[in-house]
Amino acid sequence: MPDIDDRSTEGRFFEDTVQRFRRASENPPEWSEPFEGTWESIASTLDFPRHPGNGATPASPQGLSRRTVFAGIGGLLLGTAVGAGGLRLIEMSATPPAPVRSAVLTPLEEEDARLGIAELRPSDAGYSLVVEVPDGVAHPDGYVEVWLINVDLTRMVSVGVFAAGTSAQFPVSDELIESGYLIVDLSNEEFDEEPQHSGDTIMRGELRA
Repeated sequence: MPDIDDRSTEGRFFEDTVQRFRRASENPPEWSEPFEGTWESIASTLDFPRHPGNGATPASPQGLSRRTVFAGIGGLLLGTAVGAGGLRLIEMSATPPAPVRSAVLTPLEEEDARLGIAELRPSDAGYSLVVEVPDGVAHPDGYVEVWLINVDLTRMVSVGVFAAGTSAQFPVSDELIESGYLIVDLSNEEFDEEPQHSGDTIMRGELRA
């Protein structure tokens, strides 16, 4: 989870707000006569004391410490900033949905050699296929393509390219899964004009509930 002191938007906003009110408390502006009702509203919001002997009139700015006024108003704004940042951090730290299906990815001839894992997770648009290969996978002379093969082994569709790295995520429709496209296949592909599978499978596994 990102820290509030990093360079995120919430962190920068928090830091800027703190600095502004520090400067304001050290060098407060000259007071001018406020509009009628201004100090009544501030006193009510911040629960400032009222003039002795007069329960209806709030204290004037001259009767209050300027630092107290700035600290009070600044506290309200800082609380709002921290609250907004906290909500954002909670959203960012929310755990992803649990997978409904998963597959162990292995070479075709070495089913015991586990190279990666694929998970099918629910999403707003249907499903998200998450493919993770801890040691990474790449094709130096081309690229690695991710396919979904039907369980009848006669049909397949490409869902995207696995870029350099250890994980990738692809959107998948409900209809595709319900139609039996449950076998995840990663293949070496060349930069050519052939859109079909090259036949050079790196790893494969079936999505199971």
